[in-house]
Amino acid sequence: MLDKTISEHFIDKTIEVYFGGRPNETITGKVVGSADGVVVLEHDQRRDFINVGKIVAFWEV
Repeated sequence: MLDKTISEHFIDKTIEVYFGGRPNETITGKVVGSADGVVVLEHDQRRDFINVGKIVAFWEV
């Protein structure tokens, strides 16, 4: 369900993703895709593929 929210409302927006643990353990990037439980973020010509089930929180930056 979270990947649907991200794909419908946050495509082409920059978000920061928090996975739990220490407060500074986050990944930031522009959302370029979200499907099948995976969110794809792009930052500095690198793509990060994130398992939606591991996301604790995210916010737009």
